[in-house]
Amino acid sequence: LLGAIPLSGWLMSSAKGTPVVYLGLVQLPDLVGKDKALGDLLAEIHKMLNFGLLALVGMHVAAALKHHFIDRDTTLRRILPFGKGVWP
Repeated sequence: LLGAIPLSGWLMSSAKGTPVVYLGLVQLPDLVGKDKALGDLLAEIHKMLNFGLLALVGMHVAAALKHHFIDRDTTLRRILPFGKGVWP
């Protein structure tokens, strides 16, 4: 997802005719020709990929909280930079 989301955004911008500028320095070439229907489809794909990433991050946070509050183990304390968990 970390690669697919930017790529889908680049493709979407290319299809919609919007220039993509990397770090405000270099304008990237268009990957596809201007096509409104393709741009709309790629926008939907881009949105769904972002929602998928959000869901995975939410599930990861929920799992860490489950370890801390239900399992009562040191997983959450070990992954936090200021935690005092026991390192293996």
